[in-house]
Amino acid sequence: MRFDYRARKKLFKPWWLIRRELALIAKTNPPDVVLFQRCENMPASIASVFDCPKVFWSTEPLIRRRDVDQFLEVKGLFDWVYLHTYTCVDVCRDVFQHLNNTSSVMHNAGAIENTPGDAVRPRFAIFNRNVSPRRGVWLAAVEDLVDVIGGRYGEPYFRDLRESHIAVNIHFAEESVDDFETGIFEAMASGCCVVSETLNDKTVADMGMVDAIVQVASPEELRVALLDLQSNPEKITQLQANAQSAMSSNRWDARAEQMLAKFAEISR
Repeated sequence: MRFDYRARKKLFKPWWLIRRELALIAKTNPPDVVLFQRCENMPASIASVFDCPKVFWSTEPLIRRRDVDQFLEVKGLFDWVYLHTYTCVDVCRDVFQHLNNTSSVMHNAGAIENTPGDAVRPRFAIFNRNVSPRRGVWLAAVEDLVDVIGGRYGEPYFRDLRESHIAVNIHFAEESVDDFETGIFEAMASGCCVVSETLNDKTVADMGMVDAIVQVASPEELRVALLDLQSNPEKITQLQANAQSAMSSNRWDARAEQMLAKFAEISR
């Protein structure tokens, strides 16, 4: 079953009442395994309600969001912890050493089911994320090459992607440089070639995307890469094909299968 703690918090339910509801569930319908996901500011006592294997999926970078420390600092609370990035692994190694042998990275991104559309793409390149000051500096170097479109969501957002050959990814802030933006998957699912600021090598390898993403380390390199692709449409086509291939092993059902294998392992 699914228990939406966020919906209950929006109704101003206190944690003690949420704990009581979960205790009743644990008593009347004991689960085999419990997966906790995100859980911002949730007291550790909530997890202790369940007397069965427990897994926590921490889906935010620990270097930036520390609202789950109360979960991670309790030894033996969880049988396994999925961390958001390899930087999170480093944080645990320094701060939560007891998790070193019971944690791994689970990438909080999965390819969505979306159609790339037809081959008609009137736009060369697009950036359709929120523009932070850091992103603004990068985009200034390519303002004549990239259309910056913000504030569009749902179908208009994906239509913009389907009308673009290239989607540009720039990290929101310095603290996010280890993050793998969900927008990368959204762009690939829409048939775009992705040019991204440098990503974590391990993450890209995990996802089999070494040959699917063009990575750049500076605004100047971003400009050079885009100009190169502008004069080489065959390269764009190949990158788009590589992206579609890489996505096949990065859909949400693949993440679910990975979790199910871990559930079976810790339940023995």
